[in-house]
Amino acid sequence: MYLFYLFIILVFYSFVVALKIIWGITGKNLALFSDGVDSLKNIFTLSLSIFFWNLSRSGRDITHHWGHIKYDSFGSLIIGIFQIFISGVSGTYIIFKFNQIPQKSSLMTSFFSFVLMIFVVLSLFLISRKLKSEAIRAELLHETTDLIQTLFVFISTFVSINYISFINSAFALFIASVLLLNGILTIWRAEKFLVDWAPPRNVLQKIESILSESRVSTRDIKASLSSNNTLRLELILQVDGQTPISEAHKIAHSIEEKITLELEKIGVKVENCSIHIEPLGAHMGSETK
Repeated sequence: MYLFYLFIILVFYSFVVALKIIWGITGKNLALFSDGVDSLKNIFTLSLSIFFWNLSRSGRDITHHWGHIKYDSFGSLIIGIFQIFISGVSGTYIIFKFNQIPQKSSLMTSFFSFVLMIFVVLSLFLISRKLKSEAIRAELLHETTDLIQTLFVFISTFVSINYISFINSAFALFIASVLLLNGILTIWRAEKFLVDWAPPRNVLQKIESILSESRVSTRDIKASLSSNNTLRLELILQVDGQTPISEAHKIAHSIEEKITLELEKIGVKVENCSIHIEPLGAHMGSETK
């Protein structure tokens, strides 16, 4: 259902962007045109955010033992890189067209663009509260910036027509600078969720202590901690070969619940815990073949 709402927002936003660009060209409003190009970039990034959010909801599989949640942050990383690129293209165009004076009719069209952007931002804000997606939140930041930009497009248009002619062009150049900064910040925020670290010794000791109290033999522990203090854990455990499968599953669920509860007490959230159960000594047979 949320995917459908995101699609509706995307379609409406595309309509607003088209109006910005057309009105910017016909009204010789460089700031409105540049704002429209910036918004056109946001159409791409919103589409990318929807794609990676939908992909990140996929569960674990044979090649992704910890699920696909990192794709959401990877989408934010691509968005940040694209913002930096488009800011360079937009900035170059603005420099070549500097000092272009907007027509009086563009004053009304720039104000109407601002009103339409309010609806876009409010709609995306309501969706982002439900989804809790890093890429969608990054996109909300982009559209909020775009809303503020469109307001100042209206102000700069008014000032350029009535007082200082170059203000509209100067603000267009400022938009490109903000876009560059926004791209850098987006990459910085995404990095926190993409880069993993080895968990501290006290976390591993807590896990080992829980496993030692259970009726299992530990063959392997793989753990990584992200900078927002969430743990991804993969365990390969062995039980007596005579243990029924149903009993082995109960043991695995019990260990997962206990690890999650105990680590929460020391401020570590278990994002994913994958436990593989095999008969005691099973790996020795495969190694000797």
